[in-house]
Amino acid sequence: MGVKSRKMLNYKKVETTETMATLSDLIQVIWSEVFTPVLGATQVDYMLDTYQSIDQIKSEISGGVQYELILRDNEPVGYLAYAIEESQLFISNLYFLASSRGQGLSRQVFERFEKIAKSHGKSQLHLHVNRDNTRALTIYQLYGFEIVQVGDTPFGEYFLNDYWMTKKL
Repeated sequence: MGVKSRKMLNYKKVETTETMATLSDLIQVIWSEVFTPVLGATQVDYMLDTYQSIDQIKSEISGGVQYELILRDNEPVGYLAYAIEESQLFISNLYFLASSRGQGLSRQVFERFEKIAKSHGKSQLHLHVNRDNTRALTIYQLYGFEIVQVGDTPFGEYFLNDYWMTKKL
């Protein structure tokens, strides 16, 4: 019996006009797919215009957040963003297109996050997940993340109703 080979992912840093345009296209598709059923179209539009706008992303990048396209067979299938903080690696975004979900790709990304964190001497991974995003919550718990706090953060006229999750390394 042969061992099923794992399709390796590649990552491309978002730093050029071209990679920024690709990221923007991905965000528009993914956020509509993932969050419209959870938050509704009006809040998703607001989030896209503020939190995931190109200007906001450029500001985050200039502040040290690393955005990367996730590529499989040189085609973008998702994106991620993280920041190295004092004691941890903070995962601010990890999203896949619907056509790439459920294929075990997130395992490779989490292995990458752990390697990056350890290379910077960090002892944990941390992220925030919408409490109603049950699919993501299940995946994070599968990979060893634990809920450490419930957060209701004001965001314009909305609230970010999140679980704050941590994984010790």
